[in-house]
Amino acid sequence: MAKVILRSSLTLILFLSYQIISAQTTNSSKLDYESAIQLLNKGAYAEALVKFDKLVHSGFQGNEIYKYRGTTKFRLGDFTGAAEDLDKVREDEDELVNGLLGICKYEFREWEASKYFLIKATSAGFSEGRGHLYLGYLFFEGHQYKDAVSQLNKAEKAGEKEAQLYKTRGITAYYAGEVDLAIQDLTSVLKKEKSLEVYEALGLACAEKNEFKAGTTYLQAADSLASKNNKVYFYLGRGLEEKKNYSQAIAAYSKAIDLHFTNPEVYINRGNCKIMSGLMKESLLDFDFAIKLSPESTMAYRGRVAANLLLMDWARIITDLAITHALGSFETSDWGVLSEAKFALKNYQGALDEANAALVKGITYYSINGNKYSFDLQKGKCLVGMGKYEAALQAFDQVKESESSEELYLERARAYVGLDQFDKAISDLEKAQLKYPKNATVFYNSAVIKEELKDFGAAVLDYSKAISLNPKDAAAYFGRANSKARKGETAAAITDLDKAIDLDNSNATYYKVRANFHYQMKNKDKACFDWRKAVEFGDQKARFSIDQYCN
Repeated sequence: MAKVILRSSLTLILFLSYQIISAQTTNSSKLDYESAIQLLNKGAYAEALVKFDKLVHSGFQGNEIYKYRGTTKFRLGDFTGAAEDLDKVREDEDELVNGLLGICKYEFREWEASKYFLIKATSAGFSEGRGHLYLGYLFFEGHQYKDAVSQLNKAEKAGEKEAQLYKTRGITAYYAGEVDLAIQDLTSVLKKEKSLEVYEALGLACAEKNEFKAGTTYLQAADSLASKNNKVYFYLGRGLEEKKNYSQAIAAYSKAIDLHFTNPEVYINRGNCKIMSGLMKESLLDFDFAIKLSPESTMAYRGRVAANLLLMDWARIITDLAITHALGSFETSDWGVLSEAKFALKNYQGALDEANAALVKGITYYSINGNKYSFDLQKGKCLVGMGKYEAALQAFDQVKESESSEELYLERARAYVGLDQFDKAISDLEKAQLKYPKNATVFYNSAVIKEELKDFGAAVLDYSKAISLNPKDAAAYFGRANSKARKGETAAAITDLDKAIDLDNSNATYYKVRANFHYQMKNKDKACFDWRKAVEFGDQKARFSIDQYCN
């Protein structure tokens, strides 16, 4: 019994001794743990890590120690060690753990994992600059541009200043529609980095702000670095077009098309540049293709109208404007264009109706190809064409002094001729010549009117003046030839027709009239040759002369 009591006493003593030692050990570990955390918070990372390592090796329990040791390793740049520790406690949904893990995964190039952890962390309030920075880069790579800009803004606010931040944010801001931020960032980046992607985004951002002067410079730099971005060439074309470098603009638009830029606008713009370069027929191909891509593109129809005005294809102008109006697009100048087109087709009543429609609305003038014309003058021209000379003179009287032109004198002279008031007609023609002594059109039209008055000598003089002012005018040589022939100067008339045909060698009328003169001069072979040329170029009536005189 005594032995049993003794054994129990010894056991109790040993148990109490163990408890005292254990308590001392636990208290000591807690102190070391708290000390390590304090060192971590102070930035003494190496010392803190030593303490955390000892605690882990001694069997210190609790997930928190892995969080703190992982954080310490992270601060020391040991991303592998940090990730190992933080992975053990990531289920705790701690924003710091997720944020640091996200940064570690980014350093390992584990992009999906990094994005996953950083989104969780930042959504929960993690605000470390590198977390926002890396998440911004990841959003950029994923084409989530607005999210990328937001994260990169937060990264800068948190103190991140690396050059890549501003380059990425500048490019991202452009794609996110924040062009001011894009220009700000990329302009600063350009001082150190002159890369293709910087030039592209900066040039496009400037272009979208309509700052084409600066934008064109950057886009030309992108072109020199072999850009494959079709928008670069589209906006480069816009900038060059604004500078009136039309041939270069055409080349830029063509490159955009080659790179599969399919917006109808590129064809419309290239067509407009071709018009400005004198390539009217070529421009029609572009407008036609734009209409094929977008049948309701009113600008394409208007481009076609502009080209056909210069080609004087009046019927197509009327058709295209009718389509444009049906699509809901109407401009006040359309009345003027339609009136001119119908007048040219000798639809004088239709032309008059268009002019009157404008005048009823209080619109007194219109513009075509940058030139200003009076609706009252146009109305008077229509009335002259219809033989209503008194009404025409009343319309001409409404033309304001500031809107008077050489055409007013010429058309009014025609009205006076129609009323047999020849002195007034001659007076207006002389006024036109005095006021516009360098205008070949004035002298040409004056000659036509004098020819109508059968004053062939005066007509020859005016045609000669028109030719001296414009030696390339085939019509003036043709007119002078007719007047000379009416004076009995057939040989001289043939000489003028030779010159007219040299200048315009596909005009059937010129050949037919010269054939008639050759026949009068008893030169049958030359006459038959010219009649055959007239048929070749479309005057089928000349066949009657061939059949009658050339068999």
